[in-house]
Amino acid sequence: MNVITDSIEISTHGHTGIIDITPQVERALEDTGFKRGNLTVFVSGSTAGISSIEYESGLIKDLPEAFEKLAPTGVTYHRDEA
Repeated sequence: MNVITDSIEISTHGHTGIIDITPQVERALEDTGFKRGNLTVFVSGSTAGISSIEYESGLIKDLPEAFEKLAPTGVTYHRDEA
């Protein structure tokens, strides 16, 4: 079994930034020459995350608005006191 490890660096502006990483992942996969297998995508960092969603303009607006309702900015949180 062949294993290849690669990395892609992507910068965000934070605050629920949503970036379509499909082109970068597809390019990295094509560069391997593999025709089948498993691909693992992960992010290191305590405040970052990866999700699979339909990258659609309405959803790109809806998701940050939902996060703002869940955890509004400009509010003091207990974690800020730690």
